[in-house]
Amino acid sequence: MKTSVSTKVQTGFFERTEYKLKASAEALTFEPASNCGAAFSIPASGIRSVTFHEAGLKMEIQADGMTEAHFASADDWSDAMNLIKETLGLKIVCEMK
Repeated sequence: MKTSVSTKVQTGFFERTEYKLKASAEALTFEPASNCGAAFSIPASGIRSVTFHEAGLKMEIQADGMTEAHFASADDWSDAMNLIKETLGLKIVCEMK
């Protein structure tokens, strides 16, 4: 199992910033892939839902707010799903095409 997955987080209306998604039992952490943006974490206890959408290869995390992440490939999309499921043990909703 991978320990991190590349993703682009929706940071503005037409803006996406590249991050590395990492998961631990305590939180999902997004670390910037370059000097753009700041790292941020979403505590596992605050996550209400995680939804993966096959159409568009994206993920939505509902916590205090909504975080939307996009993946470059189906492999990264499924790696992120497995990473979150295995590490956090959360129930994941997956919408297939």
